Amino acid sequence: MKKITLIIGLAFISFSALGQTDESSYEEFLEKSPFNRMYPKLIASEAAQYFADWNKLFSSGPTTTKEARLAAISASAAIRCEYCIKAQVIFAKKAGLTDDEIKAAVQIAAEVARFSTLLYGNEFTDEEFNKALEKILSGL
Repeated sequence: MKKITLIIGLAFISFSALGQTDESSYEEFLEKSPFNRMYPKLIASEAAQYFADWNKLFSSGPTTTKEARLAAISASAAIRCEYCIKAQVIFAKKAGLTDDEIKAAVQIAAEVARFSTLLYGNEFTDEEFNKALEKILSGL
């Protein structure tokens, strides 16, 4: 057991060292984006790569750019992230979304949050929820 623990520990240390960013690389990394300073040096390059890959969802994902931006606006509004909503609205407008489309995304987020509060506050059970959902779905 001690050997396994030692091997795992050494592997972890080795992989951790590989992911570290040296000082000159880190400075170049910071010049690429002012937001990169949010990441610890240990994972800086990996975090930035993840962010770049994640952003592909807005340009080449399974949804259109506009749909992805509306989802991001809705999520940003729901979690009340001032930074996120500001950025997402700017990106949405740049993608051609109208003020009315943006307002609809925010309204949807608000209604989901409101209804969630009602369900939670009234201690709706899964059984009650499923029955109500079945009734609504049968009318569609």
